[in-house]
Amino acid sequence: LSYSTLPVGLGQANVNSRTVLNLPHDRWLLLASGPGIGPAILFWGKLLILVVVALALGRFSGLPIRTRQWVLLALGLTQVAWWAAALVIAWFFAFSLRGKSAAKVDEKSSSRWLFNLRQLALVALTIALLSVLFFAVQGGLLGQPDMQVAGNNSSFNQLNWYLDRANAELQSAWALTLPILVYRGLMLVWALWLAWSLLSWLKWGWNAFGSGDLWRRKLKVVTPAEVQPKVDAAT
Repeated sequence: LSYSTLPVGLGQANVNSRTVLNLPHDRWLLLASGPGIGPAILFWGKLLILVVVALALGRFSGLPIRTRQWVLLALGLTQVAWWAAALVIAWFFAFSLRGKSAAKVDEKSSSRWLFNLRQLALVALTIALLSVLFFAVQGGLLGQPDMQVAGNNSSFNQLNWYLDRANAELQSAWALTLPILVYRGLMLVWALWLAWSLLSWLKWGWNAFGSGDLWRRKLKVVTPAEVQPKVDAAT
């Protein structure tokens, strides 16, 4: 689980020392540390922010997702970009507003083209939601975990440290890892939970989408000339 480089004794002080730690592709990097300027794993900061946001979102009522589900959803959204995570959150609030607007008295007074445009926007938002969740599941089951390793040209499988001035004995670097199968097993469980939860979320979204009208057609104006023949035929 933990690997550290052996200390190196050079016998005298030195400058511009570099330490490179190459990790195999079948390891899941969790933490790393070493001498001088090195990599930073930004994943944990993003996870903390998403969990805090999930706890705050759990306070909103009228949504088909509870606090516990928000937290579980946030775990998978750590593998997508910030804007994609925001898009998933926006989907719930957009359909919640759609369901509430149907109950308003003045909903019928809104223009036809504006109503239809909002319906098309909700369809596009749903397609984007499914795309984000699909790529999150695909990346989790088939790709490498995005631990957002940054700093000194480091990546998930190559960690680089640089020290401008060092003592006679160089400090060692270490990394904490797990087998990649552990990560993919967790993502498989998350994907199964997501598929089960998504059924109820989409059902709720469809009910909100169809509240009132699905689509508004242009009203046909009947002229008096068209009404007169019908009256004559009836007489």
